[in-house]
Amino acid sequence: MPVSTEVIAHAPHKPALVLIHGLGSAGTIWKSLHDGLQEHFVIHPIDLPGHGSAALGDEPLDPRALAHAIAEMMETEHQVREFHVAGNSLGGWIALEVAAAYPERVKSVTALAPAGLWFEGPTQLLPPSLFARILAKCAQYFLRLAYHLPPLKAMGYRKITHLWRELSFESCKDSVLAMAKSTGYMPMWKALRGKKFDSHIPPHVPVKIVFGDYDLTLPHPRAQEKDAAPAHSEWITVDNCAHVIMWNYPQLTIDFIASHLKRR
Repeated sequence: MPVSTEVIAHAPHKPALVLIHGLGSAGTIWKSLHDGLQEHFVIHPIDLPGHGSAALGDEPLDPRALAHAIAEMMETEHQVREFHVAGNSLGGWIALEVAAAYPERVKSVTALAPAGLWFEGPTQLLPPSLFARILAKCAQYFLRLAYHLPPLKAMGYRKITHLWRELSFESCKDSVLAMAKSTGYMPMWKALRGKKFDSHIPPHVPVKIVFGDYDLTLPHPRAQEKDAAPAHSEWITVDNCAHVIMWNYPQLTIDFIASHLKRR
């Protein structure tokens, strides 16, 4: 399988939740939410191809193909047909594609600062997060020193979270190693260039789209076109919030995802 996941659960009878990371990240980005989410779900933090524990092969890497790979993996490897899904950045776009492809299986979508909500897909050769990748490739060799150097830590994280000073060493280590070692980084970027989210999600699948008001990675309005989102989406803007919403406001993120359970 081109994607992989571990299973994290307090109680196996709870509904399944698939968590999808962004470009150059890994399933470890959701660690700080595990305890809170396990109160409501059995959680499956996905590693996309060439990210985290998932090997990179010759599989297609565009968001729609990755959506099919995730749904197939959940059914064949974990015997889970129905699940909620949440994702950040590229993972948010993939989450929307999963719901569009499998509306009879997806119970809800929470798209956190999702990519793909533009009228014209990106055409530049290099991804906007390339500097962060270069920084991660250097910092991986002196992680603890880099963590304790505020200017260096700010360069790596200020653009994606206003709480960069408060990030734990473990969170920084996980994110640096994920970015530095992501063999799928450039292949996945090439696969999404020129594309956008233009699939249909039926109205019976609830969709939350959440952006921070200070998202410098996918800024308003160019990368936050409401007309590109499903018409029935609940669109939420979080004040004083950057791109990685679950780092900015972990409990609020948990509340957004778990609130779908009250509607079922």
